[in-house]
Amino acid sequence: MMPKPKQTAGKPAKRPAKLRPTVTTAVPAETVASRAYELFLKRGAVHGYDTDDWLTAERELRPALEAEG
Repeated sequence: MMPKPKQTAGKPAKRPAKLRPTVTTAVPAETVASRAYELFLKRGAVHGYDTDDWLTAERELRPALEAEG
């Protein structure tokens, strides 16, 4: 038999804080892929850093896209 949860007299249960939705501007995958490939070549075409290149490309491109509106 499971014990019943404790109830506190006179205290309302805490409710989770309301979360605001975040709006992000998605950079087109083709644009990110092109920039990630440039980063790959700049590094000397060394394999194994594809995720790093992709995230760096997104990080570089997002502010320009958001500025365009």
